[in-house]
Amino acid sequence: MWIKRKEIFAAIALGVALALLVFYSGLASEKNGFFSTETSGMVKNDSFGQDSQRYQLITETIEGELDKGAFEDTVSRLVALTEEKNGYVKYLLMTYVDEVWSGQMVCKVPPSNVTSFTFAARAIIDSNGTVTYINISIEEISESQALNETTFSTINFNLKEIKPQTGAGISIPLEPVTRILSTSLLWIAQGLAVGVPLCFASLGIVLFVGRGIIPLWKNTLKISKKTSKQEQEG
Repeated sequence: MWIKRKEIFAAIALGVALALLVFYSGLASEKNGFFSTETSGMVKNDSFGQDSQRYQLITETIEGELDKGAFEDTVSRLVALTEEKNGYVKYLLMTYVDEVWSGQMVCKVPPSNVTSFTFAARAIIDSNGTVTYINISIEEISESQALNETTFSTINFNLKEIKPQTGAGISIPLEPVTRILSTSLLWIAQGLAVGVPLCFASLGIVLFVGRGIIPLWKNTLKISKKTSKQEQEG
């Protein structure tokens, strides 16, 4: 049985359409689930009783590697950001060893400004280096505990300058290349595992419709026309 070129193109188009439909459907459901989870995490939990409320105590740890000579600018901008978000710097330690700076800083920020503060702090560090680690801890406490605990969220910074590597040649980090290569191979494998069976299934649908349903419908239509014509002549 010969397969026509237009049937192959129709099968490919049908397979691509089905794949896109499944992809966008899954993406939409995942996005809706993400936003519902994010929204529920920011609401006070008062399900423990009518007269009892639960509060969230937020603690963050942000670590970064800075370019040599960028430590002072980064710390100054983080201090200014903390004051801008109605917070204050509780602790600051700076150490200079082997021609580079490193240090720790503890900032206190109101919980309502934690999200914007975190994104802005990450942008500041990335402009002078790279953020290597972020950890966010959220602890639920009761109303009675909230009276004794601080009302400010705690953000811990661990920053250090990295001395530039010196060498005769230009060193190219292999980790990004291997990560991109492994991701590409995974996508290709997933595409083959899903795409090949989907194309054969689409081709079967096209052949079934084009060589089964449509000819049967045409024959039925011809027979009905022929019968009606005979009835009119009779």
